[in-house]
This record gives sequence, C-alpha cells and structure tokens, in this order.
Amino acid sequence: MALGFVLLLSLLLLSPRPSLGVSSPCPAGCRCYSLTVECGSTDLRDIPRLIPPSTQTIFLQDNVISQIRRVDLTLLKHLHYLYLQNNTISGVEPGSFRDQSHLLELALNGNRIHLLTPNMLQGLEQLRILYLSGNDITRLLDYTFQDLQ
Repeated sequence: MALGFVLLLSLLLLSPRPSLGVSSPCPAGCRCYSLTVECGSTDLRDIPRLIPPSTQTIFLQDNVISQIRRVDLTLLKHLHYLYLQNNTISGVEPGSFRDQSHLLELALNGNRIHLLTPNMLQGLEQLRILYLSGNDITRLLDYTFQDLQ
C-alpha cells in the first residue's frame, strides 16, 4: 500500500501541470525575462506590439524605428524604463506617453527629433531622467516641460 502511494505521488509530481496563468508572448527576435524585454539591434522599424503588459523595462536601442505612435505604448502601463536611443525617430505623436505615469527614465538620444512640444511629453509626471542629446532639436515650444517635475 505504501509503495502504491509513493508511486502515485511520484507520477503526480512528474506529470505536466496545466498552466495557471496565460503567459504573454515575447516579440519575435527579442529576449524576454522577468519584467524586461530586450529588442536592441534587431533592425526593428516599429515598436513591437506583442510586448507583455507587465513589462517594466524595454530596450529598443540601435534599431531603425522612425516614429513613436500613440498606440505603441498604450498597453504598457507599468513601464519604468524605456530605451529608444540610436534609432531614426523623427516624430513623436502627441499623447504617445499619456499612459506612462510610472516611467522614470526615457532615452531618446541619438535620433532625429527636430521639435519638442508639451503634448509630446504629456503623461510623464514621474519622469526623472530624459536623454535628448544627439538629436536635431531646433525648437522648443513654451511649456514643453511643464508636466515634468
């Protein structure tokens, strides 16, 4: 009887278990671990759509992303760090960061941004570090940084 119980217990422990939660997919060509997604130097033209919603850190540096659209980051409400340096970003659609109330660090350096407007940075109330060097910024509109603390 004891041998049968041990055998049954062993089989239960070794058998595959059904998933208790739905795991989020990782974008093709990227590496996902913990709360981080790494997609650097993968020739991406756009911000990937299949980034897990719980992601806190995204590395998208050294790609050919040319713009940030409002829909790109909408589902990523837990983002703390976003690295988009050394792309070809020339435009940031107004409101692109409106759902990024937890973002602490944003790297946009080494891109082709010409103009910064207040509504481009809307939603970044918690932002502590903003990298903009190496862009083609020729004009800053009044109150561009008014929502930043």
